[in-house]
Amino acid sequence: MCVRPFGKTGMDRFKQADARNLVGCLFILAMVAAPFIALIYGFGFALAVLTVGLVLTAFLAYDARDQVEPNRRTIVWAMVGIALVLAVLTGFAAFTQVR
Repeated sequence: MCVRPFGKTGMDRFKQADARNLVGCLFILAMVAAPFIALIYGFGFALAVLTVGLVLTAFLAYDARDQVEPNRRTIVWAMVGIALVLAVLTGFAAFTQVR
């Protein structure tokens, strides 16, 4: 039997991960994977992955709105809006490319 007296195991860390960390990891994965997906499956699928990354960006910005100073919340709302507009545009472009 293996006992780890120092630190937590990887599974313990995974169980304690919150939704914000998971969304952040998915965002990073989407941004890193998009160019490789473009090479393998085509431009339309890469745009779809980029759309997911932009939606996750909007979610992270929306989730962070309570953590910023009240006078800067309008900037965060602008970031959410810009990310969602770009997500809609890339989603439309992905839809037209995949068809």
